Amino acid sequence: MEEQNPELQEYMGKMDRPTPGQSLTEDPSTKQAYTEKPEFSMVQEATEYIFVTITAEEGPYEDIMSSIAGGVSIMEITQLLLFEGFNDGKWNPDLMLLLIEPTAYVIMGLAEKAGIDYVVTQEDDDEIEAEMFGAKIPTKTTQALKNKEIPEETLEQLETAPSLTERPPEEAPVTPSLMRRQ
Repeated sequence: MEEQNPELQEYMGKMDRPTPGQSLTEDPSTKQAYTEKPEFSMVQEATEYIFVTITAEEGPYEDIMSSIAGGVSIMEITQLLLFEGFNDGKWNPDLMLLLIEPTAYVIMGLAEKAGIDYVVTQEDDDEIEAEMFGAKIPTKTTQALKNKEIPEETLEQLETAPSLTERPPEEAPVTPSLMRRQ
């Protein structure tokens, strides 16, 4: 039996997941949001929901931007937003995976507009993933995202996005926040 790298074991041990078979011990009359039909089934609709939710007046925009300014990576925030949306029954696991890239671009675009330098992934995460999948992943990215790399639709939405001192217009639909305030 091949011995695993201790860092890989630690990383795998951090994964917060249910014990295999745990769902078979839960009361079937108590439904979880993620076991029902998801609210969104299309990438575009879900991406728009994420954008509107982040930039809503009571949304997590300021918290997200201050986290990014404090060194939290774009992918950590993306993971948090998408997993919470999955738990709330907004999308299924397949759509959640398809939303990773557009959600990261939305967050990077908002950080760019706010003038905040950001980190896409943490160096530790890249090294562990590279070891797990045998891939060569570049470490720590802080360069600004070039406008030509952002899809046109996202650029149009970012033009109307609020800065740290602004808020969206009153007409903007307000939806529940993906990130719960403490």
